[in-house]
Amino acid sequence: MTVPSSSFAGEFDCPGNYIAATPSALRCAKCNRPLDIKDAQRIPTGYVCPYYVKARVATFYNANLGHYLVVGALCLVIGVLAGFGLRFLGASVAFFSLWLTLILSPLIGGGIAELVRRVLHAMGKARGQRMWVVGAACTGAGGGIVVLPELVVRVMLGAPVLGSAIALMGILLVASVVAARLREF
Repeated sequence: MTVPSSSFAGEFDCPGNYIAATPSALRCAKCNRPLDIKDAQRIPTGYVCPYYVKARVATFYNANLGHYLVVGALCLVIGVLAGFGLRFLGASVAFFSLWLTLILSPLIGGGIAELVRRVLHAMGKARGQRMWVVGAACTGAGGGIVVLPELVVRVMLGAPVLGSAIALMGILLVASVVAARLREF
């Protein structure tokens, strides 16, 4: 019976130049370099240096700049549409707008995150380590483009700001749900 070989069997050349600050008998299980206890990362086969962990984590992400641009553009456009919808909702329904915003905003954010996942899956199952940051920032910016100018004008004129403030709260809630859902991906 043969034992399947691992891609990291034997010596592993860590991509970084980790050097222990103090003399130590502890060694990295993959690259065999001296390892400080404060820097040691526990794995099932022993302890490894931080550069090995970074190299392993990087293998799980395959998104490039094009994927990030697609996610940013998609979230920006849908964030603008969500901003218009939430602004209309905040201005027209009066008392119930707060409750509807609290109910609809997480649904909108979840829908945006699911659409982003499906687009990335269609583009070759791309995964990016910071895709959630781009998605949330662009969703918030898209909604903010629609909601913030009206809120600023209302504050400057002394007009009631409740509808615009509710819409802004809804956009922040949408962006936070997009961040949370894309972070799971």
